[in-house]
Amino acid sequence: MTSADKFGVIFSIAFAAAMIALMGGLLQADTAPTAPSVAAPAQTYSPPPAPAAAPAPTPSMAPQAAPQTSSSENLKYTIRGGIVDSISQDEHHNAVKIMMDSRLDGQLTITVTDDAVTPFEDGAYFVTIDGEEVEFTQVGKRLTIDFMANSQKVMIFGEGYKSGGHSMGHSEDSKEHEAMMAAEAAEAAAAEKAAAENAAAEKAAAEKAAAEAAAAKAPMEATVEPVAGSGAPGCEATECYTPSTVTIAAGGTVTFSNTDTAPHTSTSGSAADGPDGVFDTSLIMANASYSVTLSDAGTYTYFCMVHPWMEGTIIVE
Repeated sequence: MTSADKFGVIFSIAFAAAMIALMGGLLQADTAPTAPSVAAPAQTYSPPPAPAAAPAPTPSMAPQAAPQTSSSENLKYTIRGGIVDSISQDEHHNAVKIMMDSRLDGQLTITVTDDAVTPFEDGAYFVTIDGEEVEFTQVGKRLTIDFMANSQKVMIFGEGYKSGGHSMGHSEDSKEHEAMMAAEAAEAAAAEKAAAENAAAEKAAAEKAAAEAAAAKAPMEATVEPVAGSGAPGCEATECYTPSTVTIAAGGTVTFSNTDTAPHTSTSGSAADGPDGVFDTSLIMANASYSVTLSDAGTYTYFCMVHPWMEGTIIVE
């Protein structure tokens, strides 16, 4: 084999090896595993939690009247359920009087000073509401007093007021206080008596007015009679019926009673215009009668068709 042939063989082998290596690399690239794809995480929306509902009000949570806080004569106070109208000192009886307008059950808290009321030896006070002794809470000079609706007067007494367990510090003050209490009781009794008398007077006046109204009310019945001898002309100068005018209530009855010797009629209308058709008794003989009921209010005239000079009037109320 020549050198040229050897070279051709070696080149062919080298070329074949290169092609095999190249093809192997391509195959390995095609079969290499691919990295798995990662999906984006799913996103969700949750609404914020609703605020908790406010609890239903309980009796203890019920709104109350706003307290009134003020001071008078160096006395600081707070009142709930009412309004303080005035605070005045009663130096003669070592007391403080509080006038108030209370439309609700409430509570008064007041700080008492020695200048206003001198306490008993044990430092305590005595309290009345509208003249009645009441219990209260005391912390030092601070008094907490519960009151009922419509209470009007709170009295805070100190030394000198006679009460169970408390001695009289000043007998003269005691006498004056008892006199004051007696005067207040007498005043209340007088006011009660006056109110009773006024009520009795009003009742009597109402009963009198009702009686007068009943007496003034038109009657339901009336009787009309012809004047004796009215069958002849001449009675028209005075009256031909007696009474010539009567008044009855609506729905009332008029009875025409013939006490004359001649027969008569009572016919609604007038001699000048004739009958109007409202009522007609026809001929009423002597000692006979006829009744007519009128329901509608108004004024009705009538006459005798036999003796046209006889005329009368009926008023219905």
